[in-house]
Amino acid sequence: MIQKIYNDMWAIFSSELEKGQCEIDLNIGNKNDTRRGITALAYLEPNNKKVVNEIEHFLNQVQQIEPEQYYHPTNELHLTILSIITCIAGFRLTDINPAEYARIFYQVFNGIDSIEIEFKGVTASSSCVVIQGFPVDSTLDILRDRLRKNFKASGLRSSIDSRYKITTAHVSAVRFYTPIKDIDNLKNLFQKYRNYSFGTVKLTNIELVFNNWYQNLSITEKLANYSI
Repeated sequence: MIQKIYNDMWAIFSSELEKGQCEIDLNIGNKNDTRRGITALAYLEPNNKKVVNEIEHFLNQVQQIEPEQYYHPTNELHLTILSIITCIAGFRLTDINPAEYARIFYQVFNGIDSIEIEFKGVTASSSCVVIQGFPVDSTLDILRDRLRKNFKASGLRSSIDSRYKITTAHVSAVRFYTPIKDIDNLKNLFQKYRNYSFGTVKLTNIELVFNNWYQNLSITEKLANYSI
């Protein structure tokens, strides 16, 4: 199922790329962008530096072809476990009680083992390039379902699954900031990495954070942290 989602993304992206119809994100770097949310996530770098180095090598090659796009810093590469409150304009941390969100967050980890993800291949949407992730077992699904159930039952403000129900384990790596100039070379590079093995990561540290749309660490505030 996950592979089909990635394949469908690739088919749409390839079609849009040929037509020059990729979505440009003009909010990147906009200091007046007030979109904020609450997210459960896991950063890659503390868990497996070797995999992050492999991804960085790929990103360096993309950057040589398309230097003007936005590249997520390696220390900000992350897997979204679940968006508790989807980023919305004007949302502030003072609008909620962070301690209550942390309390619900900590409830879900009883019996949860480390989350093992194999990162293999790249795909893209109309607006960004992602590293394909594949859970090796059902642990990620179990954790996501517990978070959904507990937060919905808590009565706390949330917007879980309001945009779509997350089922993949991808990592966003590049966002399109300007029109793509070198379509042929970019597509050739992506084809080279369509099934490339970046390695497997065991995610043992999960965080609950207050974040902006791009998960910039300069804005992110940690609300809770659980080590499995």
